[in-house]
Amino acid sequence: MAPLAALFDSHFQERQTVLNGKAFLRWWITNIPLMFMALVLAVIAWMVAVEESDPTVEDVFPQTIPVTCSPLPDSLVLVGSGQDNIIAQVRVTLRAPQSVWDTLTADDFVAQVDVTGLNAGHHELPVQVTVKKQPARIVRIDPTRITLELQSEVERAVPVQVTIQGKPTLGYLTRTPIVTPREVVVHGPRSYVEQVTSAVVQVSVQDASTDVEGTYRLRLVDADKQVVPYVRTTTDEVEVQVPIELSVYYRPLVIKVVLEGQFASGYRITDISVDPPSVTVFGAPNVIAALPGYIETAPINLDGVQDDVIARPALIVPPDVSLVLDEQPVVRVSIDPILSSLTRVITPEIQGLGPGLTATVSPTTVEMIVSGPMPLLDSLQPEATRVVLNLRDLSAGVYQLEPQAIVPVGVTAQGVNPATVQVEITAVPTSTTTLREKREEGE
Repeated sequence: MAPLAALFDSHFQERQTVLNGKAFLRWWITNIPLMFMALVLAVIAWMVAVEESDPTVEDVFPQTIPVTCSPLPDSLVLVGSGQDNIIAQVRVTLRAPQSVWDTLTADDFVAQVDVTGLNAGHHELPVQVTVKKQPARIVRIDPTRITLELQSEVERAVPVQVTIQGKPTLGYLTRTPIVTPREVVVHGPRSYVEQVTSAVVQVSVQDASTDVEGTYRLRLVDADKQVVPYVRTTTDEVEVQVPIELSVYYRPLVIKVVLEGQFASGYRITDISVDPPSVTVFGAPNVIAALPGYIETAPINLDGVQDDVIARPALIVPPDVSLVLDEQPVVRVSIDPILSSLTRVITPEIQGLGPGLTATVSPTTVEMIVSGPMPLLDSLQPEATRVVLNLRDLSAGVYQLEPQAIVPVGVTAQGVNPATVQVEITAVPTSTTTLREKREEGE
C-alpha cells in the first residue's frame, strides 16, 4: 500500500503543477490588454505633457526660400539664373516644435533642382527641399516643380558703338569718337548671344566746347537697339574720347565794352560786366580767320553819371560777318564814390608758355581800372601795375582766358576790360614759311 500511496501523491502533485501553470498563463492572457492599455496611456500622457510645454506648429515659413540647381553639365548654361545661381523662390510649409520654429532662418533650408545628365532644352524638374534643424518635417512646397531652360554656352566678339547725345556749343562740331577697346567678347546662352549686334555706350556732348572724355558703361543691344538679357561681357566699361572742334565758319568773340565821357568827379568805376560775355559770329573762312578775338560795343556815355549804368549797346559787327544770334548784350558799369581812381592801358604779360610754342593775344592791350588814395595813385609808376596771362600746361589751341591784375599794396584793381581775352597758342614753325603763308597756301 505504501508504494501505491506514494505513486498517488506524485501524480497529484504533477497535476497540481499543471493546474498552477495554466492558471498563470490564463492570468497573463487576461491582463495583457490591460498592461498594453496602461503603456499606451502612459505614452499619451508623456506626449501630452511634451506638447503642452513645446507644442508642434504647422505653418508656412514667412520667408521665401531661394532655389539653386546642381552643377551644370559641361558647355551648358542655365537661362535666366540670377545672382549666386538662384533660379526661383519657393514657399515651404513645415511641421516642427515651437522651439525649433523660434530659431529657424532661411539659411536652415536647402532648395535645389537636380540637372545632372540633362541636355540642352526645356525641363520641368521637381524642387527638393531639406531643413537642417530637427525635428522638423516638410509638409508642402509651393511650387513643387520648376521649368528650366538649358542652352549651349557660346561667346562672340561684337563692336563697340558710341551714341552721341546732345549738341556742342554753337559753332563747334563733334568728330569721330575714339573708343578703347573697340570690341568686346559676349558670353551667354547661344540664342541670346546671337541676338547681340553691338555694345553701345551713350556720351553726352551737350554744350561742350572741348573734348569729352570718360569711362562709360556698356549696353548689349540687338538690331532694334533693345537690351539683350542673360548675356555678359569680359568688361562692363570702355574709355571714350569725343573730339570737339571749332567750325571754320564760326568763331566766338569776346565783347569789349567801349566807354566815353567822364563820370562825376569823386566817383569811380568798380566793375564792368557783360551778359553774355561773348558772341558767336559766322562768315567766310578767310574773313573769320582775319578777325581779332573781340568785338566792340557802341560807345556808352558816362558824362556826369554818379550811379550804376545799365545799357544795351549795339555791337559793331565787321563787314561780311553776321551774328549767329541777333542779340544785344546787357552791360552794367558799376560806379561808386571813391577817393581816386584811374584807368591804365596795359599790355598783358605771358607766363608759363611751354617750349616750342608762341602765343598771340587779342586784344593786345587791356584797360585796368585801379583805385586807392590820391597821393599813392599820383606816384604810381607804370611798371607797378601789371596784367598777367598764365599759360602753364596749355598746348596749342585757342583759349578764352581771364587776365590776372597785379597791383602794389594799398591799390585795388577794380577790373580789367575786357574781362577775358583770346589767346592763340601755336607751335613755332620749323621752316622759314610763316603762319600767314601756310594759311594762304591752305586757302
